Amino acid sequence: MKNTLSILAVICTLTFTSCNEKTPCDVPTNGFLTDTDFQVKMGSSSAVDVFNQLDTAWAKRDYEALKTFIADEASLSFDDGFVATTPQEFVDKIKADAVASETGGDNQWVTNYAFALTLTDDGSEETTIDTGDWVHAQFTTKITDPESDIDSEIYYEYYHIVDGKVTQWNQFKKTIKK
Repeated sequence: MKNTLSILAVICTLTFTSCNEKTPCDVPTNGFLTDTDFQVKMGSSSAVDVFNQLDTAWAKRDYEALKTFIADEASLSFDDGFVATTPQEFVDKIKADAVASETGGDNQWVTNYAFALTLTDDGSEETTIDTGDWVHAQFTTKITDPESDIDSEIYYEYYHIVDGKVTQWNQFKKTIKK
């Protein structure tokens, strides 16, 4: 009985002390940005949530919802070099690409991964690179045209998400031959 009470006392002590409010600790850095004092650390899950909502709207071709995730003044660089600067330009380009791809692919993709990184604060209000999070994502599209010598395309995308809006986006593509 004495051992049972001792074990119970230890469990209660651990339970109550683990519930104490703790001061937030600094997230350790895990990278760098060349020629700057910035360091890289893991970003927030809320930025990945925004990415997931945007990706869902894109997959459903819900262009009105998609526009709500893009900042009014943004820089959105597609893999072919086109740069959109407004939500409407972004959607117009996506619509044009969807029509063009209907001949060579199914315009469907698998989201392989997404994670968020952020930069340490430089203490300056003049810079914005250290605000928000950078979501990195990869997608794979299978090419269904039997005449094509392309098996699939892999897209790498980087979303700068600040206050729930994409302010900068970059897309790169890798083509996998059959």
